[in-house]
Amino acid sequence: MHKQIKIHYVLLLCMYITNTQAAGYQSHDSILSAARQFMMEQTEAVYNQHADIKNGQLDSRLKLNQCSSPLEVYLPEGSRDLGRLTVGVKCTDSKPWSLHVPVTVTVYKDVIVTAKSLSRGELLMESDFKRVKYDMSKLPTGYIEDPANGVGMELKRRLSTGVPLTTTMLRKPIIIKRGQQVSILASAGGLEVRMSGKALAHGAVGDRIRVLNVKSKKKLEGIVTPSGDIKVDI
Repeated sequence: MHKQIKIHYVLLLCMYITNTQAAGYQSHDSILSAARQFMMEQTEAVYNQHADIKNGQLDSRLKLNQCSSPLEVYLPEGSRDLGRLTVGVKCTDSKPWSLHVPVTVTVYKDVIVTAKSLSRGELLMESDFKRVKYDMSKLPTGYIEDPANGVGMELKRRLSTGVPLTTTMLRKPIIIKRGQQVSILASAGGLEVRMSGKALAHGAVGDRIRVLNVKSKKKLEGIVTPSGDIKVDI
């Protein structure tokens, strides 16, 4: 009895599929395939690498006229091109139709993440992070790809393990503090003169800060060097 019911169900399903095709309806597979192929070409052109693309499902009750011309596929205006999105598919023949197809596009990129929990104020060493493949749709803005951009930087806040490092999480360490005695290096005519000075602001390497010439009491502005001196131009 159960076998007869199963056979009867299969026959009805085959009849439905045959009637649907005979009625001239666009197959769901052709619509999904067009959306997938479009996003595959799109991501390879933009990111120069293969993407993992998964189609969503269309409503099984959806019936669209068979398109006599090639399907047109596009990204709706303002759409992102990674993660969960929708792709527009339309037919522009004498019986036009259009719909949005759900698609998930995943592209992986090598980025730097924390190898362990790190405290605020720590100066990063190469052993503090590792390179992993990460879903680009989940990456924060300003993520770091090159470890050299993290070494020697100071953390602004505490981070747990596996967090992608971004430029907003890091800052150059302060090597000169306001009121600190410093050396002022002045260049003139190919000669370099060193003078005693006092920093008037905190500064990291490369920062431009004001400094006081202790002897002349003149205020100058210069660049903090890696050695902790203030280089000014005269």
